[in-house]
Amino acid sequence: MSKNLVIVESPVKAKALQNFLGKDYSVVASYGHIRDLTTKKWGDKESNNGYEIDIPKTEVKLNWAVEKRSKKYIQEISKIIKKNNPESIFLASDPDREGEAISWHLADELSLLGEKNVNRVVFHEITKNAIVDSFKNPKKIDMNLVDGYKARRVMDRIVGFETSAPLSSAIRVGGRATGRVQGPSLLIVHDRENEIKAHKALEYWSIDINLSSIDKIEFQVQLKGNNQKKDFYVFDVKKDIKIPIPSEESAKELEVNLKKSDFTVKSISSNEFKSKPRAPFITSTLQQSASSELRISPRKTMEIAQELFRGIESGDKVLNLITYMRTDSTFLSDDILKSTGNYVNEKFGKEYYEGVRTYSRKSKNSQEAHEAIRPTDINLSPEKIKNKLSDQQYNLYKLIWQRTLASQMKDSITERTNVNIEAKDNNNELYYMDAGYSKTVFKGFKILEDSDKDEIAPLLKVGNKVILKSIEKKQNFTKPKNRFSEASLIKELETSGIGRPSTYASILDRIQHHKAIIIVRRGIHRTNVGKTMMNALQPIFGDHFISKEFTSEMEKKLDEIADGTLDWEKVVCDFYENFSDKLSKLKKIGENNFSADSEKPSIDPSISHHFTDIHCPKCSGQVELCGAEEFDRTEGLRERSHNCEQMHMKWIPIKKKRAKDDGAFLGCEKNYDQKGRTDHKSYLPEKCWTSIGRNRKNNLEYFNEAISSKK
Repeated sequence: MSKNLVIVESPVKAKALQNFLGKDYSVVASYGHIRDLTTKKWGDKESNNGYEIDIPKTEVKLNWAVEKRSKKYIQEISKIIKKNNPESIFLASDPDREGEAISWHLADELSLLGEKNVNRVVFHEITKNAIVDSFKNPKKIDMNLVDGYKARRVMDRIVGFETSAPLSSAIRVGGRATGRVQGPSLLIVHDRENEIKAHKALEYWSIDINLSSIDKIEFQVQLKGNNQKKDFYVFDVKKDIKIPIPSEESAKELEVNLKKSDFTVKSISSNEFKSKPRAPFITSTLQQSASSELRISPRKTMEIAQELFRGIESGDKVLNLITYMRTDSTFLSDDILKSTGNYVNEKFGKEYYEGVRTYSRKSKNSQEAHEAIRPTDINLSPEKIKNKLSDQQYNLYKLIWQRTLASQMKDSITERTNVNIEAKDNNNELYYMDAGYSKTVFKGFKILEDSDKDEIAPLLKVGNKVILKSIEKKQNFTKPKNRFSEASLIKELETSGIGRPSTYASILDRIQHHKAIIIVRRGIHRTNVGKTMMNALQPIFGDHFISKEFTSEMEKKLDEIADGTLDWEKVVCDFYENFSDKLSKLKKIGENNFSADSEKPSIDPSISHHFTDIHCPKCSGQVELCGAEEFDRTEGLRERSHNCEQMHMKWIPIKKKRAKDDGAFLGCEKNYDQKGRTDHKSYLPEKCWTSIGRNRKNNLEYFNEAISSKK
């Protein structure tokens, strides 16, 4: 019989700890969070949504309930405690606020709070040294962190539950809700979409000139300036008021003059510059890099990272490959710095080792001082364990391993050569043009990268005459800002101080779940549902939870609660008092769609039922969301115009073969007949045109990708 009991979240993590701790310890799993706030039951007047708030007394009472799936695990752990009566009980959940909350929930539910033999252990990597050290230095549950969790959880519940019904009524689309951090996140996307819609494209022209040396070496330069200004013909929309080459006519005039000009090499200059490696990964940068480089969503990234942290089973062993994945620290331990330096020296040579590099980071999201996300053993290269990992596990581990290794290697050195050409026409008008070429002098940390992007500069000398081969006139239009990708939105949230490392993935998931955004070709588009939600919420909550500034300030208060410098109940009561006053205005809109101060409708709920911003590539007809009952049933869309013979899309209900069949497929209404024939298999992927049942949340994305590729 083991003397000590250890409780962790996952069975794989339990197996890893058991191997390190030996027979004196029994390690069991609680399988994640075990409790959450209660929810109001239909017809039960005594039930509530998990909280009771008394503003005059500044009191908040929270009601917790064990989740259905967790009851059997709690019962099993309780039986083990009663049967074995362990000398010590160790709560070993993850080392962050959520982990502290899990430990507190376990201790509270198992009646262990305040017991002398109950301790909390924290480790940021699952290695023998880290585990043994943490058990030598146990501590008690940090109630400040728990209070921070309580405040965060109850405010999220307040906003999510209490806005759902009035918001759905206001926009006339059922089942919609927002959240304390989802609201300002949607606002960021909403504002960017408005900027894109408001953008007016300006026409401007650029001129590229193809030249040849006497030795018939051909190269291309771009027209930059004249004798008035070296960059006279370069248009920068942020700086320039006047467009230097505004039309094809002015471009042709320049072309005529250039054809009459003599071209001479004016100067050739070369400079070296260094590129520094980036800091080791923190949560946000890992999600951004995985999204942009591996095409893995933030949520999936965190799931895979958690598997790598808790362990990959390999026979009787468990491979714990990385440190804890929720962190905003770029700190690396002395042990990993030493082993990484040795690895670089042995693998690449001393000329590639920089010596110890340290990275400092100041973040609005400053939380617990963890280590960066790094391999537990730098000598365990991705290739050594490739056959033990799935493709996505391997790719993410390789990304983390390379980033950690690169962070301790020398800078890369690149030589930049600029070739400057001068042209003089018959009127002694001077034109300046140039071209730039880069080549790697020393790879440094870039030796880990596969790409070789060296550009060979033409062999020219100052004073050489060059021959005009051709002139290329290019018509350009100014473009609006890019839509956010998942990676860039996470970066914007981090910069704005909205959310925390552990919440970025769930923020994106929730606003997608409520159809407020769709992701098409990696760009985040606001839907008309999202637009109407903002039209309803922003006028009312614009200085409250929808505000980026308010949310950022609230995150600071939550951090102060976790530090023990603020009372969590007071923060929640202040928040709820302000929130309740504003909520009544939203309810009023939901009741009659009129604001309390005006007889004009404050929002138009019909917007969310009709048109998307998607256009058919064949006829430019707008794609229409199905209306009313059909919308609720299929979450579908169809093309408004009827003049397209090949791609007129509509959700066509399937013939029911079973009682649970209630789906539809996206097909061509004109070319569809009752026998089920449609010509769209050749136009669209199967995932797009076929969908059975109610799992259709990604079909709009598939459809957009398909028709966008036809443009």
